[in-house]
Amino acid sequence: MLSLFLLFGLEGETLKYVCIAVGAVALLLIVLAIVVGVRSRKKNKALKSTQATQQPQPAEESIETVSQPVEEEPALAVEEPEAEEEPAHEAQEPEAEEEPAPAVEEHEEKEERPPIPEEKDDDRDDVNDDKEEDEQVRKVRRIDGHVRYIIIKYNKSFTAKIIQSSDEVKAYYSEIKNELLSYKGVKSRMSWKGETFYAGRVTYAKLCVRGKCLSLFLALNPKDYIDSKYIVDDMTQIATYEKTPCLYRLKNDRRIKYSKELIESVMDGRERLSEPEEVDWASEYPYEETQPLVDRGLIKELTEEDAQSGDVFLPRDCVLASEVDELMQDDVAVALVEETEEISDKTKTDIVNIDTLSKCFENGETATLEEMKKRIPAINRKATYIKVLARGTLDKQLTVIADSFSIEAVKMILLTGGNAVKKKNS
Repeated sequence: MLSLFLLFGLEGETLKYVCIAVGAVALLLIVLAIVVGVRSRKKNKALKSTQATQQPQPAEESIETVSQPVEEEPALAVEEPEAEEEPAHEAQEPEAEEEPAPAVEEHEEKEERPPIPEEKDDDRDDVNDDKEEDEQVRKVRRIDGHVRYIIIKYNKSFTAKIIQSSDEVKAYYSEIKNELLSYKGVKSRMSWKGETFYAGRVTYAKLCVRGKCLSLFLALNPKDYIDSKYIVDDMTQIATYEKTPCLYRLKNDRRIKYSKELIESVMDGRERLSEPEEVDWASEYPYEETQPLVDRGLIKELTEEDAQSGDVFLPRDCVLASEVDELMQDDVAVALVEETEEISDKTKTDIVNIDTLSKCFENGETATLEEMKKRIPAINRKATYIKVLARGTLDKQLTVIADSFSIEAVKMILLTGGNAVKKKNS
């Protein structure tokens, strides 16, 4: 630009003033460009804002047209007299709330139908109730020097089944027995399979427990009750129920009510007692565990050694206290602890660890309290009660007679082929 000015003969002060003027013009142009840009941006924003405000208008009109039929319904018109200025989507909420209501009412109407189908549904699992299989339990026994699992079957008497039944079954039993005994001359006789109700030489009914269900057998013809509200089973093909072939399972309160009607039919006009005695028979059969019932002869044990028998383990030369829980189950260890007739004396107690016994006794020896006092210096010489604890390693086959054992100590002794013998508590 300087060369251009020189071309036109501009020199000295004149050149100076020309340069200043050009710079001022350039600065003015820049300012004008900035102002124009700012104004255009404002116009764009204003245009966008107006477009944004204008866009909801068609939507509101469409919503109003959709909501017009709703306003025609008298119910909604009464509920919304002041809601005309509110958004249309809020006006539609009551409609959405009222639509599910009929469906709920229809569902409730379905539930109020007669209970006959429910009665039939209750009997769909009755096939399982007919199975009177003996209860099976797996136990551990020592046979010919080997530890084996033995399957023991329990054959339970009716008395034992009542004793071990639920409170509900016991309550049903008590109520039905009182109902049967409320007729003059009717007596009951308990047998292994059930309880029979008779008068003279006539048998009227029998109560049994089949599975977990109390069952009533009546001297009625089952065919007379086909397609009736009494859903009975025909037991005429089974000799045991020859006199009482009509089976009715007492599974709920409704059936208890129906069973009384059947009992009235089987009694065939027999007079009732004027004041029948109401006895709480359930209180006479408090719950008991299986073993006491076996001891009383109310449950019979039927063993089948060949069912699932086999060596649980083979003796090990060495065992660590840290590994015994993985090698033997607790129930096996508990079942194999032997008991001596000697009574424990807790006057002075002490403890001994398995690894100490392993060091102080030889393979095949018997560790008694007297021998422990002689060989183990750490034991109190006045000790009368010894508890054996698991620790370290056992590499001997020992018979240990003590007053108490930890379960891990028992496992260590058994896993090496020894015997844990416990004294009786005083």
